[in-house]
Amino acid sequence: MRHFFKKCEEFTLCGGVGDGDGLFTHGYPDNYAIYHIIIKGNVRMARPFETEYISLDADGNNFVNVKDYLFSKRYYTSSTPYHMFGFNALTPSQDWDGKLVKESFDGDNKSWLICFSGKPIINGVIVKPLDYAKLDNKHYEVTLNDAIIGVFTKL
Repeated sequence: MRHFFKKCEEFTLCGGVGDGDGLFTHGYPDNYAIYHIIIKGNVRMARPFETEYISLDADGNNFVNVKDYLFSKRYYTSSTPYHMFGFNALTPSQDWDGKLVKESFDGDNKSWLICFSGKPIINGVIVKPLDYAKLDNKHYEVTLNDAIIGVFTKL
């Protein structure tokens, strides 16, 4: 498994790429992930010694709010090769709202757009994976092209 970490102006992104039949752990205070985005494969996330888990699946449940796990140790298992991301606040006291972009939308100056996969066209500009931008109070025309894009708003 390979991990990566990217510190941005108001948040951080983390990610992992791995083979099937993998197991890895993360948790507070090292992991502030409040959303997980999976673009390939499937991963189960749970707290140690608990039977309930969250299923992250690129073909269905690919954008998951994991705020309830913020102050917990977490373990992740995969049965297939996977590629996933975590959206992290800079501090655990920060709160963010997140959603996937499915169509054109109106932005605001408290939000950030992040491309996780694909090459969407936003206001005439081709966006690449891991490109991100602070939004303005204006309309954003989106041609999705099967991309996965998130918008995160600082609360």
